[in-house]
Amino acid sequence: MITEEHINKLKIIISLKKLLEKGKNLQKEVKDNKIIYSYHGLASNALLRKATINDTLNGRTSPKATTLISIIEAMGFTVKDFGQEFDAISDEEIKKYVQDHSW
Repeated sequence: MITEEHINKLKIIISLKKLLEKGKNLQKEVKDNKIIYSYHGLASNALLRKATINDTLNGRTSPKATTLISIIEAMGFTVKDFGQEFDAISDEEIKKYVQDHSW
């Protein structure tokens, strides 16, 4: 059974991955963008270990608020952008993520 805590963790993961993908698409359009949308680039921009980024985006750990904000800002987004993604996630998206990632 998936608890509310698990649902929130999944929504964080899905939201971050959506922002990462949006960033990659934006980067294709703007060549002089200094933000690099990879785990290594995020780690460098957020001043976090690459393992922290990897563990967060793959659901192995739940990030502290400060870590989450650092990741969001390292991608060039705001907490508001993250919140909009988070709030827009449907139950179907969560179910699909669980199905695809063996939660």
